Amino acid sequence: MAIELPWTNFKTPKRPAFVMGTSPSILDEPLHLIDESAQIIYLCNHAWKALDMGLLYKCNGIVYTGLSSWVHQLDGLRKHDAIPKFYSDLVVNSREFKEQSSMYDRYYLYKKAMHNGNGLKDIKNGWLPSNIEDGIGNTGSVTLDMAMICYLLGYKKIYLIGMDLDYTALNPYFCESSSHNYKMSGPVVENGTRHSIHMSMCLMSQRLAEQGVELVNISRGYKPEQYNNSMTMPVDRLENILDGVVKPKAIGCIVKGTDPLNKHDIDQITFVRSKVDKLIISCPDADMQCVMNALRFVDGAIISNDEQHALEQLRQEYPKDSIRIFDDTEYVQYNPV
Repeated sequence: MAIELPWTNFKTPKRPAFVMGTSPSILDEPLHLIDESAQIIYLCNHAWKALDMGLLYKCNGIVYTGLSSWVHQLDGLRKHDAIPKFYSDLVVNSREFKEQSSMYDRYYLYKKAMHNGNGLKDIKNGWLPSNIEDGIGNTGSVTLDMAMICYLLGYKKIYLIGMDLDYTALNPYFCESSSHNYKMSGPVVENGTRHSIHMSMCLMSQRLAEQGVELVNISRGYKPEQYNNSMTMPVDRLENILDGVVKPKAIGCIVKGTDPLNKHDIDQITFVRSKVDKLIISCPDADMQCVMNALRFVDGAIISNDEQHALEQLRQEYPKDSIRIFDDTEYVQYNPV
């Protein structure tokens, strides 16, 4: 059975916390800017699929409040036993957890059950817990649950990403989801938006600001104009938050000719990806670009006629990073800072 970790062992970093939900805008976020060795990232519910999809390479914790979500996503979650978890007592005190939890799982326990019976411990009523033992009350969202935990742990800046609150898209998630996920979100959606959670989020931001803590929504898909203008919170973008914080990265580019993909190409892609932070393939046409974009170790593909044209495109997209062009013989071009 899984092992509970004591909160006294938790050491709060002085850096901000990024709390990631599962909204579609995750696919549009410049996640390549995140230096996982420097940023603190918590993934909520099946946001751990960002690891499976190669959108992220590590995180600092995975969060579950609801038992139903944990049970339905358990098979995929088992691949991430090594990552610390944050589980509510709704999960941990269940029969399913006792029978199905992995013996390799390690988790911090937070209270949700029996802490909101009279409705007073609710962020919409202005309530804030003073310590983790109080329980975190009702926030309406697992992402906001983790934001509350971050506040209690001592983080001074908390950024929400993948918190669009927009269900107008056919798939309201960044990854392929089950009928369970749709069923769970459907009943509380009003005309494609989630007004109740939006109210909780804005009120939490305002209450935390009174305590000297910033709660900011940096999700690309968040559209505050869809809601009552009297309920607002700070917004920003990931690239703005990390500007000046992220160290320059090495952008590798392989210039691919018109020949079909072969074993030499695969070996080269594997080798180059181990030497750089991000790998881009320069392709002669759109058909080859589609093929390259589908390869696991390729972070993106561009269309260019020659090395110089590829270099110009990459300099424009990555003005602060160094670019390494690879053909049969590697050479290095450094961008001016």
